[in-house]
Amino acid sequence: MYNCGPTVYDWQHIGNLYAYLVADFWRRTFELLGYRVTQVMNVTDVGHIVGDADEGEDKMALGAQREHTDPQTLATMYTEQFFVDRHRLNILDPHVVSKATDHIPQMIRLIGRLIDTGHAYVASDGVYFDVTTFPGYGTRLNAELPEERMAGARIEVNPNKRDPHDFALWRRAKPGDLQQWDSPWGRGNPGWHIECSAMSMHYLGDTFDLHSGGEDHLFPHHECEIAQSEGATGKPFVRFWMHNRFLRVDSTKMAKSAGGFHRLSDLESWGFDPLAFRLLALGTSYRKGLEFTREGLAGAQARLERWRGLLAEARQATPPAANAQDDPLRAKFVEAIADDFNTPRALAAAEDAVAMLASPERGDRARALGLLFDMDRVLGLGLREQAERAGQVDPEAIAVLAERERARAAGDYKRSDELREELRRRGYLVKDTKEGQRWERVKSGAPKGSGEAGAEKREVS
Repeated sequence: MYNCGPTVYDWQHIGNLYAYLVADFWRRTFELLGYRVTQVMNVTDVGHIVGDADEGEDKMALGAQREHTDPQTLATMYTEQFFVDRHRLNILDPHVVSKATDHIPQMIRLIGRLIDTGHAYVASDGVYFDVTTFPGYGTRLNAELPEERMAGARIEVNPNKRDPHDFALWRRAKPGDLQQWDSPWGRGNPGWHIECSAMSMHYLGDTFDLHSGGEDHLFPHHECEIAQSEGATGKPFVRFWMHNRFLRVDSTKMAKSAGGFHRLSDLESWGFDPLAFRLLALGTSYRKGLEFTREGLAGAQARLERWRGLLAEARQATPPAANAQDDPLRAKFVEAIADDFNTPRALAAAEDAVAMLASPERGDRARALGLLFDMDRVLGLGLREQAERAGQVDPEAIAVLAERERARAAGDYKRSDELREELRRRGYLVKDTKEGQRWERVKSGAPKGSGEAGAEKREVS
């Protein structure tokens, strides 16, 4: 699978990150179902013109000017932050991360093949793909014809083009261009579309299984990829195309150009866990897109904390069952996630497993733990790690817990309460159950006498 990656001229906002979350759900689902996956994602650090056009300024050049730096330094900074954000969201790393600037030779070779096959021509300002040589251009993924889709849009008049819809494969360098390379057609830089074709086929072959991106990639980017790739090879390019709808705020697409976008760090500054955003994304279909609100995110956070608390408590008393593969509730989960990646219905199956965590029956709790840890291979909420980490107690606290257990057994409830308070100061909230002591990590310093109901907000760590 090939995922269209970021153009690293600015921070990636949560609308951008939503697309990578969706691609992560897809990859995890394939792996749960037993497929061997090779995931390639590009990083666009040259060639992406503002407005996805041929004429205008490269986004990397604009970003470098804004930050008073060079494009390479800019790309490194924003790429590193992008991967920090991905890791906070538990998004798996691609097997291959391909930077556009590392693959200029592959792009030049592909352009040469297109010229040789008669699909491209050399002009005074670069090289263009001749769309009239590719029947059905612009309609493989879209029902509208390109001229209908672009009706009313302003198209730059370029006398070097044979057809107004021809698109750039290589642009000759202009004075002041910050990024340029030698080519058979003069110094210049590649068009955005040729980059993904060259890199995807370099790593995955002329024909591969799945190509994904946001709905804004449908046209022109992915239609151009199809035309130039199949024009060069004469073979089908991609077997399945998948596109997620946008994340929207107040029914409006979140975009850098509009300003006012939210970064993942903004969500954290509001007090939210990044994985609450992941859970929020799981609650909607990729075909519908995500309506983002703080209220919705708060609901996802409350749900995540409830799950974590129940998991931590159940894990203390019960090891997870080992036979989740044969469980009918797992089959319900798999049926949902395999039905066009129906994450909302898969979450409902996971919620059924969460409900079993509070069962008085040890077998039910073990079953629920095994199921949730297995389901989390797709959900990616770090449930096993959180539960195991919550079960770790420092040695001194273990000694206090043991002493308190002995005090209770001896009927010394005064000493038992004193030790409960000592554990509270150490950051552990203790509850007595019929199966013995149970505890959870909390923020230390809860008001004395606050008890379980008045303790600070649970923070299983």
